[in-house]
Amino acid sequence: MTFLFASFLFAVSAVRGPMPILSTPYFEDGAIDYESLAAQTKYVAKWCPGVIWGQSNDSVDLVTHEERFKAFDTCAKAVAGTSAVLALGANGTNVVHLIDLVRAIEDTAKRHPTAKIVIISRPTNDARSEADIEKGWEAIAPIAKRPVIFQTHGAKHVPEPSVELMARLAKRHPKVFGWIKEESAGDNANVRMVQENAAKPAIKTVLSGWGGWQWLYQLRQCGSEGLITERAAYAPILGTIWRLYESGERGSRLAQAYAMYRLLIDQRNFPAGLRGYSLYMLQKEGLCRSLVSRQYLHREVTEGGTFGWGDGYKLETVTLTDRQKAELDALHDDMMEFVKQAAP
Repeated sequence: MTFLFASFLFAVSAVRGPMPILSTPYFEDGAIDYESLAAQTKYVAKWCPGVIWGQSNDSVDLVTHEERFKAFDTCAKAVAGTSAVLALGANGTNVVHLIDLVRAIEDTAKRHPTAKIVIISRPTNDARSEADIEKGWEAIAPIAKRPVIFQTHGAKHVPEPSVELMARLAKRHPKVFGWIKEESAGDNANVRMVQENAAKPAIKTVLSGWGGWQWLYQLRQCGSEGLITERAAYAPILGTIWRLYESGERGSRLAQAYAMYRLLIDQRNFPAGLRGYSLYMLQKEGLCRSLVSRQYLHREVTEGGTFGWGDGYKLETVTLTDRQKAELDALHDDMMEFVKQAAP
């Protein structure tokens, strides 16, 4: 059995469920804390079927090549020998860069043969048309030896790939393509998700995005089979939601678990963004030693997170009042108690 075929067999069934994106931990001076990154990887893998690194905006644009490749190895070593799937980000500024990243991931997989590694990729930053997007993903098809998850949302000014394009690529390269992280805005994500599921069996798995704002609806009505979001701090409740769903639960117990998740991520008057106060929740678990982030010099903060452009950054530290910390402590305890009681 070839490696590609073996990889294909495990991925068809394994690339499902919540796959939280890791929040890269930094020291006070802005250097990556690889020890904490490994600990965070293991923590997420304990609760969820998958874990992702290199897909949050700071880890796409604001790390060096050396930092990226060391992080690939760190995460791969952390999941080696476990059942967790590790998706590594290949998000190029252009096609040449994209190819280099895929090759680096393949090299990482060779160094860690017991790690179940797949790839996640958004359109290249310079893509301005469907043809540009297709060119980039087509270029990596003969290089990738494992499944590639398409992320539909890319950098500023990059169009979304059509459902037809992704289905066409999946039919053309069935062992490499056919997995989608659908993160169009608003109800368009739901419409597209239904269309993507209608393209099965070429499309194999469709996963939700955008922080899971619509995940319950998408699970019950649109064919979602998982979630990709930078919410690693909430891996216990995300894993609980998934286990309830997989057990056949579609009613109030599932809704209550989802409501707990939404409560945790929706403290709107606390420091915002996908990192924000969530770093404090990670720190409570010993998964980051500081509340420092690399933040874009040019950025826009929205409900869905912080979106920036360029490769310039500054260091920012999340600050919380004692009252806010007390509430986050209580919420963390609420989450863990709920997870304990809600286990299917």
